[in-house]
Amino acid sequence: MSEKVIYEKHPISPERKAELRQKGYKIIDARFAPDGYEHPEPTKEEKSKAGGPLKVDEIRAALDAKGVAYGDKAAKPELQKLLDESNKADEIKAKLTEKGVDFSAAVTLEDLQKLLDEAA
Repeated sequence: MSEKVIYEKHPISPERKAELRQKGYKIIDARFAPDGYEHPEPTKEEKSKAGGPLKVDEIRAALDAKGVAYGDKAAKPELQKLLDESNKADEIKAKLTEKGVDFSAAVTLEDLQKLLDEAA
């Protein structure tokens, strides 16, 4: 089985490093990325190419990439809230992983925050 490799711009935060390692990636500096490389993981700060707020289709794409379910008729505020919560959960999971705290993949954001607070 081949190792999953991800090219990430360095320096990389400890939280991002833990998040990617948890997903099974070997992290290599983005300057060594081959031509035509497409990053498989969304970054924490999902921004449009213009640097402004995300458009609805960009939010949906980010949610799809994370495997987050949403309703077909969900409005932008609802979608943005889902993305923000998913990003926050990813950050907390990375911190918990750094601290060596086991957590269930099916816990709520509140449960994750409680575990993190207890681990501090």
